[in-house]
Amino acid sequence: SSGLTQGGGLRTRRGLSRDKDPGHGMGMEATCWLSPGVLRRLIELPSPPLSRHQLKRLEEHRYSSAGRSLLEPLMQRYWEWLVGRVPSWIAPNLITIIGLATNLFTTLVLVYYCPTATEQAPLWAYLLCAVGLFIYQSLDAIDGKQARRTNSSSPLGELFDHGCDSLSTVFVVLGTSIAAQLGTNPDWMFFCCFAGMFMFYCAHWQTYVSGTLRFGIIDVTEVQIFIIIVYLLAAVGGSAFWQSLIPILNIQMKMIPAICTLLGAIFSCTNYFRVIFTGGVGKNGSTIAGTSVLSPVLHIGSVIILAMMIYKKSAVQLFENHPCLYILAFGFVSAKITNKLVVAHMTKSEMHLHDLAFLGPGLLFLDQYFNSFIDEYLVLWIALILSLFDLVRYCVSVCNQIACHLHIFVFKIKPCSVLGSAPH
Repeated sequence: SSGLTQGGGLRTRRGLSRDKDPGHGMGMEATCWLSPGVLRRLIELPSPPLSRHQLKRLEEHRYSSAGRSLLEPLMQRYWEWLVGRVPSWIAPNLITIIGLATNLFTTLVLVYYCPTATEQAPLWAYLLCAVGLFIYQSLDAIDGKQARRTNSSSPLGELFDHGCDSLSTVFVVLGTSIAAQLGTNPDWMFFCCFAGMFMFYCAHWQTYVSGTLRFGIIDVTEVQIFIIIVYLLAAVGGSAFWQSLIPILNIQMKMIPAICTLLGAIFSCTNYFRVIFTGGVGKNGSTIAGTSVLSPVLHIGSVIILAMMIYKKSAVQLFENHPCLYILAFGFVSAKITNKLVVAHMTKSEMHLHDLAFLGPGLLFLDQYFNSFIDEYLVLWIALILSLFDLVRYCVSVCNQIACHLHIFVFKIKPCSVLGSAPH
């Protein structure tokens, strides 16, 4: 699954209304969404993350997608109805962030009750996750439609959408593993979580190579509906359901989501790598930035290899005892490098391997190398905080720089844009 909700036959870039700079051309009003003073200096990077050349190419970027999934035509009717109920003054990015916050909150409730993914959470917690994921899917599907209604499309909208999806993917795969109680099978939980992150990364990897985001017949919409069903089954059946044996196959019911993940990963990655190896639109079959089609593997490969080594060599069974913290710590790193891949695609630029995102995993690796002279659990918390802070800092800085450059707002729409919108 690509991890991107298909809000229409062709997803549009959407973001924020334009506003002419009354003064020195820096669009200072566009920065008002970021808290001023000390907090702003703490969150923003000391130097702009994007160069002038990258910003210029960002202006020239045009969104391109192909394909539709099995359930999309049916869901389109509901999405069209839903966006018609949304007031025209609500910014598309505000819709996106509300959906993300809902999904993150409901999953964190499940993490609170099931920190090792082996516990039984209250029935309402699973139902809350099912509702949260459905809300996220719905809002993520209509933000592009809202942008078209309000004439507020921009490259920042596309980047903001994919960035939120990259973070949501981490929580969705984690929540699914908790609901199916895969913590009792740590190898399978590790595989399912990192396979989900890897497939999302590959979806943008092939976009970086071919310039077009491709949707399969079985894509994110179908996967999200399947996960909602998993949450509902967890609420109805509880532990007894997932531990029950399947006749003839003689395997526990909890292995069904894991096996589906394995089959989905094989199917999706086969299609992704077919495009990666044969669909390069750059010179001599290179990426749109003219770089090697294999260069992005270094980033996601480093994350997965480090995660696997630390998991297998931990003297205190760090992953087995704290799987949720572990997945979140490495998930934030995965979300960061995926965001950088999306930026590289939209700006037709190279991805550099050196990145502060690897600081947290690097500390865990060094701690193990020196025989865990610091408690691994403590280092895991440090890695999680560093990874989250680095992700937030990068995303805020990129969004703020683009907003200033394009003279647009992030979370509101100017009245002139709404009045000038096309009829819906």
